[in-house]
Amino acid sequence: MHNLSPTIEKALKGYRISFRDEANVSKTFNHVEDLIQYAQARSGAETARIAISMWFRRYAFFVTAQFYMFSKHRLIWEGTLQDIGVLDDPEDEQWLPDFLLKNNRWSSVTEKESSSALHSILSSFGADAIRLFSGTTKISKLVLWENIWGYTVWMYSELLRQTDIKTRVEKDIERLLDDEVWLNIETRSPFKRFIGKKSVQESMNPYKRVTCCLYYRIEGHEKCAYCPNKNC
Repeated sequence: MHNLSPTIEKALKGYRISFRDEANVSKTFNHVEDLIQYAQARSGAETARIAISMWFRRYAFFVTAQFYMFSKHRLIWEGTLQDIGVLDDPEDEQWLPDFLLKNNRWSSVTEKESSSALHSILSSFGADAIRLFSGTTKISKLVLWENIWGYTVWMYSELLRQTDIKTRVEKDIERLLDDEVWLNIETRSPFKRFIGKKSVQESMNPYKRVTCCLYYRIEGHEKCAYCPNKNC
């Protein structure tokens, strides 16, 4: 087990990760229907389908944090969806919850284990979470994957600036775009579909989605700057 330094914990706060205040947890993945109702109430969405898309725009911070820890520090969290708590301030009009990790146990990952570690993150925190909601709410899995990708690609564009790990990060991105790491998760890498033939840096200038997250369907909101208009 690897103990995180204060510096790493501080960096994780930027991804809305918390290790404290368990008494303030408002929702967990143990009660899916409650989580759907919570997302609908907090987002103001008319339907559960739209609400869960908005929820995944928040939950994407958590998944991106897992990729960050893997690619930056070669560490993987020893937890499950059931070990995550939602810390939410009802007075926060922007609805930016924190994600409490109920344990702070991390394992080191060797280069030989890199592909299996990425597969584990995609499966345990991507596919398993999506599976909980996609059938019930009739939201496209591709939309939810792209909600995650939007933050993940931004994170990797930042890590690529760090020359000491640039080569390793490039390899991790290649793995995520390769169908093989998605075995038994998706037929093909949805991340590859989103980025197309562009590099990470090119896809950020400007960033444009392939799917529509339905944000414009919430009263008082318009299409995002990166919305694919034809799909809306």
